[in-house]
Amino acid sequence: MRQKAGSFILFLSKATLVFAILAIFFFGQRFYYEDTLYYFWGNNIVLLLYTAMLYLTSRIYNGFTHGNASIQDIIVSWVLCLIIVNAFIYLTLSLLVTFMLPVGGFIVIFLVQVAFVIPMSIIINVFYYMQNPALSTILIYGDIEKLQIYRRMITKQRRKFKVAGVVSQHENIGPLLDAINNVKAVFFLDVEEVKQEGLLEYCYLNDKHTYVLPSFSKILLNAAGTIWLSDTPAFSLKKPPPDFATQMVKRLIDIILSLTSIIITSPIMIIIYLSVRLYDRHPAIYKQTRMTKNGRLFTLYKFRSMRPDAEDDGVPRLTSKDDDRITPVGHVIRRTRLDELPQLFNVLSGAMSLVGPRPERPEIAEQYEQACPNFAFRTKVKAGITGFAQIYGRYNTSPEEKLFLDIMYIEKFSILQDLKLMLQTVKVLFQGSSTEGIKDGVTALDEERKDKNHR
Repeated sequence: MRQKAGSFILFLSKATLVFAILAIFFFGQRFYYEDTLYYFWGNNIVLLLYTAMLYLTSRIYNGFTHGNASIQDIIVSWVLCLIIVNAFIYLTLSLLVTFMLPVGGFIVIFLVQVAFVIPMSIIINVFYYMQNPALSTILIYGDIEKLQIYRRMITKQRRKFKVAGVVSQHENIGPLLDAINNVKAVFFLDVEEVKQEGLLEYCYLNDKHTYVLPSFSKILLNAAGTIWLSDTPAFSLKKPPPDFATQMVKRLIDIILSLTSIIITSPIMIIIYLSVRLYDRHPAIYKQTRMTKNGRLFTLYKFRSMRPDAEDDGVPRLTSKDDDRITPVGHVIRRTRLDELPQLFNVLSGAMSLVGPRPERPEIAEQYEQACPNFAFRTKVKAGITGFAQIYGRYNTSPEEKLFLDIMYIEKFSILQDLKLMLQTVKVLFQGSSTEGIKDGVTALDEERKDKNHR
């Protein structure tokens, strides 16, 4: 009964948040734009359109992902959501009345909404963790190195998981089942397939929260289709490539959005170009050979963020956390990812797409393949500015995890997913952790050798 009451309070809190956002818009519109006339039920239709947009954007930016995101992340999600929805409705109404409405009213509406959203999101977060306390958790592991890596990650989620212990997969079945019975959640970290299958069944039957580290084959199965052999299902891993019409639509979107973005951001690009150029009198555009679809090489363009002699020793080196090669201007444009704006010209020319796996340097890709032989699978599609790995990963994400994220994108490709990823990219600009470098003094080869040892 207490749990049902808690769930109801949580639901009521979320409903109050949404209702308040809609009410602020509705009454704000009536107050600031009372002279704007709509036919019959026009105001209600506008509210319905606003509600639909609010629903879509809150889903895209994961506004209600309590327990899976920090409160800061949730607040940023809602602020971006409100910016997009209010801007869209403002432009739509201005087109309907054939003149640009005074923007002041919408600015006030937005500010009042944000003033309500911030404390309400914090309250919902508190209710969520009251209703969903940290789960007592055990980690069943096969590789001690991976245990150390992922235990640190899981321990950081202290509001969601409380690590009660670790158990080796080589323990007898009795102690393993006893350990599972004493907790509410189980993580399987690189456990042998045969041992893991039986334990997964046991966890499922006993309603345990179960989490499994993916392998390459599991990533493929996650995106697999299903066929029926009489009354028996079978997974189909052979996914047909996008048809000609889908490829044409994707290319058309690339051309239209890249060209539009170049025009809109051209003043910003001019400012950045002059800032980089005037700082040290060296070229502002950095050119580098990268790989795209089927391993084809192309010249990638970026605004230079490092000193001109950054790699004079000829050693490919990943950016470190406090890299002294980065210029003062470079720190700013890297943190905001404005250094990547010239890649819009790569998209316009057809060498890249707006969405796809991140293009790697050939020499670093070769090193990655030594640690992760399947890494070349990423080149099944054209390289992109944004994608799963760029949004959900970080600069210092391991090559294996980058591969998993990119394969998830490739196998689940759709135009709608591309559009969603483009919108989610805006949120990444506010997350500095996505551009974190590796440890100081580490080369690309060093990082891959380390990863290979962990495997």
